[in-house]
Amino acid sequence: MAVDDKKAGKLVRVDTVKGGFFWFLMIIGAVLIVFFTLNMIINFIYGADLAGKGVSVVIKDAVYEDGTQVSKAEVAVLHGVSGWVAVFGPWMAVNANYIVLGAIFFAIGYVMTAKDEDKLPVSIFKARMLGAYLALVSIFLFTLGIDRIFFISHEARVGTLSWIDWYIFEFMAYVVWAAILGIMAVFLVKLGAKSSRRTEVANAE
Repeated sequence: MAVDDKKAGKLVRVDTVKGGFFWFLMIIGAVLIVFFTLNMIINFIYGADLAGKGVSVVIKDAVYEDGTQVSKAEVAVLHGVSGWVAVFGPWMAVNANYIVLGAIFFAIGYVMTAKDEDKLPVSIFKARMLGAYLALVSIFLFTLGIDRIFFISHEARVGTLSWIDWYIFEFMAYVVWAAILGIMAVFLVKLGAKSSRRTEVANAE
């Protein structure tokens, strides 16, 4: 008992920060979303610039036999929307995890953070705006995936594994993130609607 009393006397309690953990989690989510948005705008412009100059896409790889080149690679130069999708689409698929993670952090922080009743309508409006933005990004990402995989020129996929890799796994890189963003968008919009109804009931009482 004496030893336990000495240990207890040395314990130090850390005061809870006024904002709370979930408030900071919501801020981290907002930072990730803003980070993705700024990078998306920059790469959007960068892709448009490259598309104007022409984007080279390999249609068929060069063939080698015993170290000797039998046939040269076939390359197509894409311009306009096709060239832009060829550049911007892969960037979206690779970097969409930032906005997905940011949306999840923001939603958790939003739900778990206490809100001032007077400021609740503004808070709900902001959540709905974010939900609408996530929905637009989700639709945009899904559209890019369809265009990138099925419509613009690319190397012919020979063999089952190559076909699966391109039409399933490559396509899933777009669809999975788009689906998660769509779910988060619906969650934020419905969350706002439920919060509004609770506020109306409370005011009526």
